[in-house]
Amino acid sequence: MLKLLPTTLRSVTTKRAAIQSSRLRSSILLKSCPKTVAAISTRSFHQTLVKFDQTPESALNEVVKAESKISEAIPNELDQVYQDFLSTSGFEVVSTPGTASVELVKKDADTGNVLHVYFDIDEVTDIPTEDLAALESGDLEEEANQLDQLLCNVKILVENPSNNSGLFLNLFLQNTESSFMIDFVNVQEDVNSFISAVKNENEFIDKFKYQGPKFAELDESLQTEFENYLVAKGIDNELADFIVAFSDYKEESEYRTWLNAVSKFLN
Repeated sequence: MLKLLPTTLRSVTTKRAAIQSSRLRSSILLKSCPKTVAAISTRSFHQTLVKFDQTPESALNEVVKAESKISEAIPNELDQVYQDFLSTSGFEVVSTPGTASVELVKKDADTGNVLHVYFDIDEVTDIPTEDLAALESGDLEEEANQLDQLLCNVKILVENPSNNSGLFLNLFLQNTESSFMIDFVNVQEDVNSFISAVKNENEFIDKFKYQGPKFAELDESLQTEFENYLVAKGIDNELADFIVAFSDYKEESEYRTWLNAVSKFLN
């Protein structure tokens, strides 16, 4: 039975450690699991001395700028292996600055269908509450094994532009199993409207619409063929590994942008 993993607000130290830990992972696979439960860690109030000639804004901005300087000094580039993956796999990244959602798109040369892979970097880079203390202690290699149980939601849409239909699959990433299963599968009869809702409202599920049978309860042969279908379309270990790496890269980029925006406001 898989444990539900809460997401957390992370300190700067923990965020740095989490990024380094995630890079110790050698492979990521797909696994069906319950949805993660959101939880927010708390932090006690404390006061620091403010210079007599400083306003609260200038005091905060001083710390923000210092953190920004530290952050900018840390290399943040997508490793060449992941850039090579994009070249060989045919996936194109659609990522808008200031948003947590990312889309990977490619055209299937055999069918003319368009494959869309959606994920949220917050779901990929957040870490379990119980791992925070050990991460902050600096024991990264030991904690990397525990972080292997990190779960994140990934959504797949196979679009058939010729008849405006699509096959939608909901998955969960995990790298502790050698195979993967699917949460649910359904057919989108108006794929253009579905894609529009995703882009404009970030809505993937209509709560009033039947989402399909529970995948785990399907005949085993049917489950296997769905999994084979996904692998044949490029939903495999390499893609999952790229999603984790790109999420770390984008999360750090967004963090730096956020620091600059806060500093600009405080000036």
